[in-house]
Amino acid sequence: MMRGLAAICMALTMLNVGVMPGATVPRPSPEYGFEVTGGKQVLLSQFKGKVVLLGFYLTTCPHCKDTVKVVEKLYKEFGAQGFQPLGVCVNDMSKMLTADFIREQGATFPIGYGPRDMAYGYLQHPTMLQLYFPTIVLIDRKGTIIAQYMGGDLIFGKDLAEREKNFRKLIEDALKKPGATATPAKKKAS
Repeated sequence: MMRGLAAICMALTMLNVGVMPGATVPRPSPEYGFEVTGGKQVLLSQFKGKVVLLGFYLTTCPHCKDTVKVVEKLYKEFGAQGFQPLGVCVNDMSKMLTADFIREQGATFPIGYGPRDMAYGYLQHPTMLQLYFPTIVLIDRKGTIIAQYMGGDLIFGKDLAEREKNFRKLIEDALKKPGATATPAKKKAS
């Protein structure tokens, strides 16, 4: 009885601090793909050699909307150094709602949509436990997941300034990782 209670307490503690139960970090990132508006497929492997922040969002989530705005700001700052954010909306009807979500947040990085069960699998999140949003994964230039966090004020900050500071530190540390070299940014076609 005590063992079962201890396991439940541990699981609740992990949920409260944003740690992903069951997820192994660091771990090699498996391939993951999602669709963007217009039906084009985006694959993680397209961004090999970059530091990738993969965010899983709900189009109706206020924390997700705020997070996208913070990540967009950091993308403008660190994109030329090899930082590449990506986003996947996984709520019901996300295929119809994602274009408005992108426009409302002013995002210029790829945000698409995909099935929630695929997100659970990628995140190594037990399907019987609720997933809190936004959920963020940071992948280094070598394709290793080096950080994974569920939504919540304890990880991302109680206000936007704190959230930006926390994300900035994660990104700067990943970009400075020994052996990492900046990948030149590709110019956009006119």
